Amino acid sequence: MVKGVVLVDYTDQGRRAIKDSPDRAEASKAEAAKLGIQVKDLFYTPGGPHDAAIVIEAEGPEPINKFMSSVQSLGNVKMKFIRTFSIDEMRKMV
Repeated sequence: MVKGVVLVDYTDQGRRAIKDSPDRAEASKAEAAKLGIQVKDLFYTPGGPHDAAIVIEAEGPEPINKFMSSVQSLGNVKMKFIRTFSIDEMRKMV
C-alpha cells in the first residue's frame, strides 16, 4: 500500500471560484474512489503554505498519478504528492 499526503494549491482560476471549492473537493473524493484510492481525510489549510491537504492510500503510485492528473486538468488546483511511512516502515529503511 502506498500512503501519503497530496498538498493542494489553488490556481488563479481556483481562487476566483473559491466558493465552489467544497463541491470540487467532494467531486475529487469521488474521482479518487473510482480509481481505487481511499481518501482518509481532506483538510483545508487557510493561512498555511498550501491551501489543502488530502490524506490518501492506494495500491500503488499509478492510481495516484492518474487521480492528480485528472483533477489538475480542470485548472483549479496544482498538486504535489508526498509519500508517508509508518514508524515500523521507517525502522526497516534505516
